[in-house]
Amino acid sequence: MRIVGNKNTGLDQAPATPEEAWLRGRVLDAMLPSRVALARGVSRLTHAQANAQDDARMLEIARTLNAPDAAHGPS
Repeated sequence: MRIVGNKNTGLDQAPATPEEAWLRGRVLDAMLPSRVALARGVSRLTHAQANAQDDARMLEIARTLNAPDAAHGPS
């Protein structure tokens, strides 16, 4: 089994209240792939340009997941 994330977030314990469970669910939902459609079709890019696009997309996802308003388990 592979554990992803920080062990100190408290996600290994059952939520005490329904509100905590709902907040935890929202955090986990944010980790799902975005519903924003990627450009379909063929793009003529160099390897470096394609990697730069992937890095920018992953950085945007990381910023969304690590936003200060996102509650990552009980504090």
